[in-house]
Amino acid sequence: MQAPDPYSVAEDSESDENDSTIGIHRGFYDYLFAEKNGEPSKYVEIMTHVEKLVMDDVNRRENYKLYVTGHSLGGALATLFGFYAAARVGTLPLPVTVVSVASPKVGNIAFARMFAEMESQGKIRHLRIANHRDPVTLAPSVSSKKVLAVTAFAFSPLGYLALKASGNAGDERDVFYHTGIKMKLRKEVPIGGQICELSYSGASLIAGSTPKSLEVDDQEVIQESNKMSKRSTNDLPMVQYHYGSAYAERIALVENELKEKKLNDLYLEKAVWKK
Repeated sequence: MQAPDPYSVAEDSESDENDSTIGIHRGFYDYLFAEKNGEPSKYVEIMTHVEKLVMDDVNRRENYKLYVTGHSLGGALATLFGFYAAARVGTLPLPVTVVSVASPKVGNIAFARMFAEMESQGKIRHLRIANHRDPVTLAPSVSSKKVLAVTAFAFSPLGYLALKASGNAGDERDVFYHTGIKMKLRKEVPIGGQICELSYSGASLIAGSTPKSLEVDDQEVIQESNKMSKRSTNDLPMVQYHYGSAYAERIALVENELKEKKLNDLYLEKAVWKK
């Protein structure tokens, strides 16, 4: 779905760009921003508490930072919450730091590019932890509009042409991308590789490049998953890589190494901009 950019939502933003939209997964966006039965959205409810905690105490404003974290769906919501919270100029101490674990993709190229621009401005930091072969971190690859178009193309060429003519066939704006510094954790050290791999595509996004939506080994995971799609979820071996216990086990393998690293230093190391 097309959602308002974070500067449109932040009432205290200094930005004049208040009419642009970005592509965000509808389920994640509605979960965080939808109002039900006249009650404020979860975003507004949480932000009201957070701002009160910060504004009521000068010491908190000057010495505290906001960290947002979550696993799986919670990781996607943490990414989305941090993205919008970081646009609130003069309210929250910056940068807002997101630590997502096993998160699916949240938005399209416009979302990822704006996220990267906010990173370059020092407004947000995001460490995205993903187990190798965790299928949840590879989805969704595209929006529902794109899925409908691909299905129509496969089973009904005329239906696809109708969708394309009506502007509902989807395009590159319907492809989803991850954000932040990726920390891929493996169970074993691969040949010529590392058990913990750190990468960042934000700098290339700012430069106008479009990163790959899926890496080669990720494509292999999806192909393997598709072959076993008829089996029970509990019988799929890759699902176990998504569990919190699997993440705890792999993080324990690199715990001592990670103690020596700081997120801001990783940004300076991985990004071409120096903020």
